[in-house]
Amino acid sequence: MADYPQILPSQISYDLGGLNVSEEPTTTGGPIRFRHSLRQSHHRITLTYTNLLETEVTQIRDHFLDSVGFHHQFKLPTEIWGGADVLPADSLFRYRAKPQETQRGVYTDISVDLLNLVGVRLLYVLNGEPAALGSEELSNTFAFMGTAPFIMDADDADPETAAASILKGGGAAS
Repeated sequence: MADYPQILPSQISYDLGGLNVSEEPTTTGGPIRFRHSLRQSHHRITLTYTNLLETEVTQIRDHFLDSVGFHHQFKLPTEIWGGADVLPADSLFRYRAKPQETQRGVYTDISVDLLNLVGVRLLYVLNGEPAALGSEELSNTFAFMGTAPFIMDADDADPETAAASILKGGGAAS
């Protein structure tokens, strides 16, 4: 996925989210709160642009469409931050909503709402060797990265060998 266009926003708004906590009501007192991870999430960033020309707006529209709307993740150019050390340079983002546009004659104002993807990113790499593939396609989505189609074939597996998978998430012990 291509990085976000190098167009400097007029304004950047941050919402640094919160902890992954859910709340359940009780009949005898206050609510019970459950903490689901050790990290904060729901970091929102809104980029506001004013007085953009049609060519610049088209870059943002095309990027949204190339991202398949809200599906693909991407990086923001470091120039957008104006030298501020707000988030790590390798942070990934996804669109939270479609860009909102206000047309004013030749100029357009546009607001882009992004979600910062933080926390443990689960990435599965499936290798179907020595399976023969008819046609291959490079895949890099939120959950899978490798060569598609993904084939999980255990025909040649040794029945004497126990298979085990360990998936670590957040602060979970192995």
